[in-house]
Amino acid sequence: MSYSLRTLIVYAAARVLPAMAVMVLTFLCIHVLPPERYAIYSLTLLASGVASGFVGAASGQPMLRYSHQLNPTALRRAQIQLPLVVAMLTVPVVLAYLSATSGLSLSAFLAVALIPLFALVDTRRSLFVARGRANAVFAMDAWRSALMLLFGAALLSLWGAQTEAPLAAQLLALIACLVLVRDRADDGTGGAREVDRAYLFYGLGFAGWSAGIVALSLTERSMLANVTGLASSGRYAAQADVVNAVFSAGAGAIASMLMPIYLEQTTRPDAKVRRRLLRFGVLGCLGIVLLCLLIGALLRLFPDVRIAQALIADTPTALMLVAAAAMWAVAGFVQKPVELRGQSSWLFLGVVVALLVFLLIAPALAERFAAMGVAFAKLTAGSTYLLVIWLIARETR
Repeated sequence: MSYSLRTLIVYAAARVLPAMAVMVLTFLCIHVLPPERYAIYSLTLLASGVASGFVGAASGQPMLRYSHQLNPTALRRAQIQLPLVVAMLTVPVVLAYLSATSGLSLSAFLAVALIPLFALVDTRRSLFVARGRANAVFAMDAWRSALMLLFGAALLSLWGAQTEAPLAAQLLALIACLVLVRDRADDGTGGAREVDRAYLFYGLGFAGWSAGIVALSLTERSMLANVTGLASSGRYAAQADVVNAVFSAGAGAIASMLMPIYLEQTTRPDAKVRRRLLRFGVLGCLGIVLLCLLIGALLRLFPDVRIAQALIADTPTALMLVAAAAMWAVAGFVQKPVELRGQSSWLFLGVVVALLVFLLIAPALAERFAAMGVAFAKLTAGSTYLLVIWLIARETR
């Protein structure tokens, strides 16, 4: 399969739109919700996000690799039954966690309801990508982004400073996205493969990797809330969410434009390709860092605006978060050879090592330096993951 320049631009735009929509919704939440309420919203959403990341990767990554081999019946099962079954297995765990931390509330049930919907949307999107349906991918992400902002603005206006509003907005946007965006194009009879053990186990490494990254964010914000209070955690979460959205948009767009390089490879990228991926990743992430600094400079022009006050009040922590996000973004490009080799379990191992490093150093740093200490621990964890995944990617046998 080859990609035209137009197709690459469509894929890049599809990666940018959701991240920018999340950033705008974050701005709305910062404007409406006090820091304590934003911290509760962030922790609830991340608890759901750990499960959503796990389920989405467990069902979406095998769809990318094997969808063209599945027979029609197996394809329907992989699209609907598999993500729903895996999602239902994670729901009790998330409910138990939320019950033990923030208590069961409408926000908790809305967050849990997001898990199967995210799984269905991610799996369908992976199928569109595997089939080369760039327009369907763009339509799905565009509808989801527009409706999330529309519902978010409406519900925040109606409910006021309630954490349920942005969660309900995302829920309604995902439901509408599943109803509105369908791809009925016929790809032929397909293959003869069933959803077998190899199909199921292929996505587990990616699932653990995806869930581990979100779990790191959940851990850092929970730790900060326990040490310094919800208000400090809410301000930290607001800064981190904006920085992560900018890097998600930028790195996603760069990765989409690098598809031709991936297509040149099979499973063993040579040293030249690895250097090209690293070079593009580092240069792209430097550009994103400059963009974050530009956003910070623009916010300083409006010191009386509540959003600006929330994002630039602790500049050292914000800069540390930008550096940490850059480390994780560069690692995303370094790990591409590992992904192409199908060694997803190594990605999970790298995240586990990074999480252990964070848990080892973060408590003491949080006690002494508060938010900046947690951000430094996150930077150290990102640097550790980058080092581990670089050593794994260098394997050439």
